[in-house]
Amino acid sequence: MKLSKFQVGKRYSRALYEVAQEQDSIDNTLEEIKSLATVFSENPGLNIAFSGRSISRTEKAKIVDTLKSEHSELVQDFISILFERDRLNCVDEIADAFIKRYDADNGIVEVTVKSVVELDSDQEDKLKSVVQSRFSVNQVNLTKIVDPSIIGGIIIRVGDQVIDGSVVKRFNEIKHMLLVNK
Repeated sequence: MKLSKFQVGKRYSRALYEVAQEQDSIDNTLEEIKSLATVFSENPGLNIAFSGRSISRTEKAKIVDTLKSEHSELVQDFISILFERDRLNCVDEIADAFIKRYDADNGIVEVTVKSVVELDSDQEDKLKSVVQSRFSVNQVNLTKIVDPSIIGGIIIRVGDQVIDGSVVKRFNEIKHMLLVNK
């Protein structure tokens, strides 16, 4: 049975994470895996090159050597394993899974906030404080999106949970109630 890229990402990231923990180099490995993922996202041709047979294995090995040159021994070995097992086209999924595991272990949560206007620093701090206490986390990484289509209020996304306090939602609820009660 062929594994999906998501499954591959989880398996390989778990293995890398466990070895990095043993070597007490989690933070360094996190930065290196982010860096590697950035290289792949900025150069979409790399995924295509490693997925297909358009270039020879020798040419691919030269690319791998270049990729490995700026990383620690652990990440160099990891890149070699990915190359040997034809998994370099899964670097994004591996990095995503690694980051999720790191965030879970360190109490870090990603929060996206949509609002009609830009939040000021006091509002940001208060929102971070509320999220930290409500979700029992150590750190909140806040991504702000200005979206005039919500008319007013805010929409907060924490992981897979959404707290919708937008005016548009209220209008839609009232509209639904009026249509149902006809």
